[in-house]
Amino acid sequence: MKHIVDNVNKMDLRIKTLDLAGRVPGPDSIELLRVELHYNGEYGPLFMARVRYARDGVEQENGFPIDLHKGAFVATVPIQEAGLEEELQKIGPEIARIVYEDLAESRRTPGIPSFADQG
Repeated sequence: MKHIVDNVNKMDLRIKTLDLAGRVPGPDSIELLRVELHYNGEYGPLFMARVRYARDGVEQENGFPIDLHKGAFVATVPIQEAGLEEELQKIGPEIARIVYEDLAESRRTPGIPSFADQG
């Protein structure tokens, strides 16, 4: 888990990554790499996350923000390709399901602390 201190917003963030490679059937023109979950101190994971992706084998600088409660991408501005945004929105719920299953598994596995316990 990576640790970031955001002095502007007075937040102590931790970022946990979950591998998406091969777990989500994505559009042909991009490769979904991972989802980054943000943790705000003792409050646990935030409902917003970022999906990192690659185009033509090159990881892109900005990922796509996703609302995990809704299972929907909230901004896909970097995508200018016809039909790609619709394809991404279709797989949003699957990404949210993967995240929630991982969170549930970490909470019920003996000896593995939940993400909220990691500090």
